[in-house]
Amino acid sequence: MIARLEAYSELKIDDQVFFLDADKLVTSKIEKINSKDSFIIFRRKKEGIKINHLYPEWYPEFKNKTLDEMMPYLFNLIVTNSKSSYDNFNKLVRIANELPRRFHRWYGDQYALKIAVDKKLIDFQEFEMQNYVDEIKKIEDFTNAKKSILHFKGIVAKTLMQNYYSDYLK
Repeated sequence: MIARLEAYSELKIDDQVFFLDADKLVTSKIEKINSKDSFIIFRRKKEGIKINHLYPEWYPEFKNKTLDEMMPYLFNLIVTNSKSSYDNFNKLVRIANELPRRFHRWYGDQYALKIAVDKKLIDFQEFEMQNYVDEIKKIEDFTNAKKSILHFKGIVAKTLMQNYYSDYLK
């Protein structure tokens, strides 16, 4: 988690950049997002899903908490608009480095983002992810996919990613 934050902070491209996790596939040109802020984050869908506070190791902070409560913002899609927006990643690195070591292995990026937002340490604009990303959980989801970014969500869906990519390029 720390390495990813550090890598993002070093990029400093003075144009709009989409930072995506590897389980996302871009299938067509993405239109620039108009934003008053140079750092754009996306809120998790409110589903009330309880976090397993014992996986992949013990996270007492998460006991009896939902993903919405503890990690309301997604780190798998962040958009920057200018070199100055990369300072936010530096702030997140500092926050994450102060967290217990287990957060350096899992969840540290998302949890640091929540802390930064709660403490008003970063300037950002929030958008709804479903306006930009279609979630793919099973093969039938391909027929309804209309967005430029597909998120292959879950173990089963990740096995479909290679097939979709190969078929899409034909």
